[in-house]
Formats: sequence, structure tokens, C-alpha cells
Amino acid sequence: MIAILHRALGISLLISLVGCGVRGPLYLPNVPPIPPAPTEPEPKGKLYPPPATTSTSPSAQQ
Repeated sequence: MIAILHRALGISLLISLVGCGVRGPLYLPNVPPIPPAPTEPEPKGKLYPPPATTSTSPSAQQ
């Protein structure tokens, strides 16, 4: 019984070490710096890009 547990532990340890998928030395990833906070508040009530103007005059509907 103990031999089965030792084999299962050995196999699971081997699979966990092989299954990580990283080759070569381990390294910390480069984290991009946090962008600075905007100095001006976002304008309210303005759309960008401005909405397209469509012609809804009575002469255009005929």
C-alpha cells in the first residue's frame, strides 16, 4: 500500500514539474508603468466624433 502511495506521489511530482511548460530560467515579467492621471476633467456633453448630420427636411422625404 505504501509503495503505491510512493509511486503515485512520485508520478504526480514528475507531472507537475514537467507540465508547467516554461523552458529556461524563470523571470519576472516586465510590468508597464501606470499612466499618469489626467490633469483636466473629461468634458461633459460633447461627443467625439460629432454625430453625422442627416437631412430630414420635407423636400428630402419626397
